[in-house]
Amino acid sequence: MKTLHEEAIVIGAGWHPTLFREEAQALLGNTFKIIHSHALMMSKKDANKFSNRSSLVTEVLNPAGFVNLKDAPTISEEISSAFLSLNLPVEKIAVRVDRSGDKPVTWSSREIAGLVGFHLVEAGWPIDLSNPEIVLRIHLLAPSESTSYPDTVNAETVVSWGITIFEGDNWSERTAPNRPFFKPVSLDPKLARAMVNLACPKGKDLLDPFCGTGGLVIESILCGLDSYGSDLAWPMVTGTRQNSEWAQSTMNGTGSFEVRNGSAVELASVWNDIAAFGSFAFDPPYGRNAWKSEDGFDLLKGSLKSCSQVAKENARLVTLIPWSPESIAQPIESGISFGQSWCEVAKAFEAVGWSILSTHEIRVHRSLARLLVIAEKE
Repeated sequence: MKTLHEEAIVIGAGWHPTLFREEAQALLGNTFKIIHSHALMMSKKDANKFSNRSSLVTEVLNPAGFVNLKDAPTISEEISSAFLSLNLPVEKIAVRVDRSGDKPVTWSSREIAGLVGFHLVEAGWPIDLSNPEIVLRIHLLAPSESTSYPDTVNAETVVSWGITIFEGDNWSERTAPNRPFFKPVSLDPKLARAMVNLACPKGKDLLDPFCGTGGLVIESILCGLDSYGSDLAWPMVTGTRQNSEWAQSTMNGTGSFEVRNGSAVELASVWNDIAAFGSFAFDPPYGRNAWKSEDGFDLLKGSLKSCSQVAKENARLVTLIPWSPESIAQPIESGISFGQSWCEVAKAFEAVGWSILSTHEIRVHRSLARLLVIAEKE
């Protein structure tokens, strides 16, 4: 049995485990240990910092630990013993069991919950499922054969346990229909927040030169950053201003914002009175089949050059480009974007001073995928 009572276990959404870990790396450095493709062990301080910034965190457990997968009675006894050894004040408790990954044949969430509950009642803990003062969460962390994103992590199946101290942020309240200015085509807030964190993990300002309805600017404001957005279309400028004010007043965002009208390929003119920017995040406009059409490639190249002209040394840039759905899980060299091979796309970044650090494939629907590109100013 392994126990790490003083540590926290952070469980992320299984949606995109490699992106979850990349975000943790950007925000925390090498201060965590991977125990599952989307479960990390770290200090409580780092867990609080990570969960306050990330929309990919679904739960934080602390105190916490994990045990190896065995039969239900042994798992239940080991978890109960470890929990009781914390010597916490006796309070009303609920035991809740969840699972990530494929279900082992020997696993029964109901049986585990019942057995752990039995041990706690024997020790004097009253069970209250409707109004508990403490929630003891037990989470099976198993591999999955059906994951949408192949992963390099092959950690053994473990069962984590701990007291729930965080259950995800309120990202669903920030989806496009809930904002004052709404257009159907908007970035998912979870992806937008990850892009902001990857672009600006430690800095203070972020520019989106294709701000659209303001999804990235909103997330930047909520992260407490100096947030800038520009767009060539006036309705988007006024709409992003509305949504930015809403992010401050309704969503309690502490970051500042400024939104201007202007082209993404003329940023030096649009922002000539602002000091160089430390980070950029944007989702350039493109159609359903943009991955196989050359339309938009010149705009991408122009915006990369324009960002480079107003970038600080070592500035970060995160963007989404169209990607062939058939290329997911294939070598990146086989991918196509804007009708160009990946080699040509990479050259477009490097030609204007952006060194590519990493890439992540994102599924959108059957006929469209995206490639998230993280780059740094050389």
